[in-house]
Amino acid sequence: MKQSLLTKAALCSFVLLFSCFVFVNHVAAQPKADISPSEENNKNCFVKLKDGSIREYVTLKLVTGVLVSPHLLANDKIVIKASDISAYQSDKHFAVSYSSLITPRTAMVSVETLPGFAVRVVTGKMNVYARKYYNGGNAVNEYFLQHGTDGEIVSYSSEMMRSFLKDNAKALDYYNSKVKFSPRAKKLLATAQIYNTGGELFSKN
Repeated sequence: MKQSLLTKAALCSFVLLFSCFVFVNHVAAQPKADISPSEENNKNCFVKLKDGSIREYVTLKLVTGVLVSPHLLANDKIVIKASDISAYQSDKHFAVSYSSLITPRTAMVSVETLPGFAVRVVTGKMNVYARKYYNGGNAVNEYFLQHGTDGEIVSYSSEMMRSFLKDNAKALDYYNSKVKFSPRAKKLLATAQIYNTGGELFSKN
């Protein structure tokens, strides 16, 4: 009886040790990472510097304030000056530097983005960008147009818009129609949507 108990105890000890050995080896085999899986999945922010290099980050925040030069704060600790950036993607929007815009207007307002930067508000074959400027007292939007991702980003005008639309009769007819929007910029955005979707217009808030 005593020997039977000793045998069972030895068997239990062996099973316990083997289980620990398997668990330790399993843990040791797991790859180590500086970023957790959930953070890695959210790593969709980046900054394109003026030297052409691109740096990716988990978070990217706009910092403004009294006596503070507007800048981006990456991963809650890395300061990136506006003068070094040609474009960036945060969790809120994609924006391009004023140096990428073809316009006679100077606008260094910093409301939702870095001073003078323009935010992409429509994406597709035609991209539409918007940036803030002061029209004497209020901050209003100035719009820009771009063909694809490589075209020049030019200041919006009725003439420029019709030039962009010349290869899409449906979008051009809509833009030239008597349909009225308030504010007027909604017609620009709706026309760009028609151009990009091949004729479908979805409601915009």
